[in-house]
Amino acid sequence: MDKKEFRQQQIKILGEYADSEQKINEDQALLDSLINTELLKNSRSIGVTSSLSYEVDTAKLIAYLWDLGKEVYLARANNDKEHTQDFVLYNYMTRVSRSKFGVEEVSDPHAKINNELDLLIVPGLAFAEDSHQRLGFGGGYYDRFLAKHTAAKTVALANTKMIFSSAQWEIEATDIPIEMIITPTSILQN
Repeated sequence: MDKKEFRQQQIKILGEYADSEQKINEDQALLDSLINTELLKNSRSIGVTSSLSYEVDTAKLIAYLWDLGKEVYLARANNDKEHTQDFVLYNYMTRVSRSKFGVEEVSDPHAKINNELDLLIVPGLAFAEDSHQRLGFGGGYYDRFLAKHTAAKTVALANTKMIFSSAQWEIEATDIPIEMIITPTSILQN
């Protein structure tokens, strides 16, 4: 199965799992695990993506980060040929709009950008336990960002439908492994 087919299969599996009680419980367990890491405690500026229904829910995480007084930066895809993105300051007063990908992004074109984050919570459709590789959504936005901005620590939240012992998809030279993957039962360090 090629990468595109595997991606479509994962979206279907995750979509069917999206409203299950198990996913809701796993999302909470992932959040609880992340909250208790030194990595989060020691990070001031945190980049995150507004999640789609079949991804690990980031809404509670964002609210928790605000309560802790952390600076939250929401991913915003740039309208360019290079498929770049920036992380834009996000608080409870920020206006958002839906992007072409269906995720909420900060709509103010003059909002503060911070691409030198302490921590980046990286989304994905699938993660490999052995290599820490991820299967993203196919645009290369995160891999390009991580190749350019190397200071941020990376963590992914992966429910049981997202985790694989090894990559079942093609790994490309530009794919950047994630440093920490949090699953419902463990924290995997790279």
